[in-house]
Amino acid sequence: MLSRFGFLRQGLLAAAVVLMAPAAASAHAMLHSSDPADGSTLNSSPRAVHLMFSEECRVTSLRLLDGAGKEHQVRREGGREAASHATATVPASLPPGAYRIEWRAMGGDGHVMSGAVRFAVNASR
Repeated sequence: MLSRFGFLRQGLLAAAVVLMAPAAASAHAMLHSSDPADGSTLNSSPRAVHLMFSEECRVTSLRLLDGAGKEHQVRREGGREAASHATATVPASLPPGAYRIEWRAMGGDGHVMSGAVRFAVNASR
């Protein structure tokens, strides 16, 4: 037979498990990794940019900007259906400098998330 304290402890433990379950089920997609990696310095211009997410989401915007804020053309590969990754080719060689990939995505639950990946291209030697 359980003591009053043991009964209370088991009840609190059960309540904690029940309350934590919906939080785990409603977790949102997050950027897992990227290529180029955030903060990296490349010796040459990338041919493509890749974003990998923790779960499937629909990337609604993907832009490549230089340090001055000028947008550089990229071509999205694949459609806009939900996927755990997004890829865009960089048709022209990027000059040396700082760049950022700005992205925006919508998870299956409708949650909108956004972020940026920063990288640099070194001057050619």
